[in-house]
Amino acid sequence: MDRRDDLDEELESCLDAARGLLSSTEEPDDVWEASELANRAIAHRADSAEAWLVKGQAMSAMGDDPAALACVEKALSLDPELAEATYWHAAVLADLERFPEALAAADRTFASLGPQDDWLVEELFYEKAVILDAMGERDAALATFEAGLVEFPDSPILKSALEPLRRERVRKSFKLIRGGLT
Repeated sequence: MDRRDDLDEELESCLDAARGLLSSTEEPDDVWEASELANRAIAHRADSAEAWLVKGQAMSAMGDDPAALACVEKALSLDPELAEATYWHAAVLADLERFPEALAAADRTFASLGPQDDWLVEELFYEKAVILDAMGERDAALATFEAGLVEFPDSPILKSALEPLRRERVRKSFKLIRGGLT
């Protein structure tokens, strides 16, 4: 095994551990440790889009959206076709309330999905619908949630987010009748 293989093993080890910490909890100590692991991965391979992406995820979990955006944009500069990076780009832009840019990033993510990205699609439908809802595009958000449920009929995240929009639509369909009971 040469030095490059050792570095790749160290990179993967750091990234796997950081992802594990970020997915299991968002306890402050775990997020800080994940950030440090991402820093180590970047130190080993500064040209790793995945390392920058994990760093961005850690920064997002810390609530530092400008830093998260910078990391995600670095990841995208290294690998513009990385669907997970375009997804996170959309999510961080939404956190920053830059909704038109976030919507464009979500659409780019849908366009760049490959067969290896199946695990991301359900969350992408959710993120896009939430962005549309934040923009006041209720009908488009509702349609996006419904399209997601066509592909993921048992999705608890899509079902729970869709229900308030459906109730709002029904409420708006009621007409006020003057006079009522006296």
